Amino acid sequence: MGNRYFQQARSAVEEANEAIAATHTPEAQEEAKEKIKRAKQALSQAFADSSMAEREQLMALQESLYEFSEEFTNESK
Repeated sequence: MGNRYFQQARSAVEEANEAIAATHTPEAQEEAKEKIKRAKQALSQAFADSSMAEREQLMALQESLYEFSEEFTNESK
């Protein structure tokens, strides 16, 4: 079955990164901000209940989210 929180975090980060890539309107930008927030929360929750191997993957997902969200933040200024 796997770690449910890990799966949720991975999905949330993927959704956030996709939303960031599609920020062509103010509404899409707001949606991306909300998905970034949800992804960060999901990552935090997943870290608490994960194995070492999952934590390594979560750190990679966190870095991916950080890179995408930094680009998004810089572009929306």
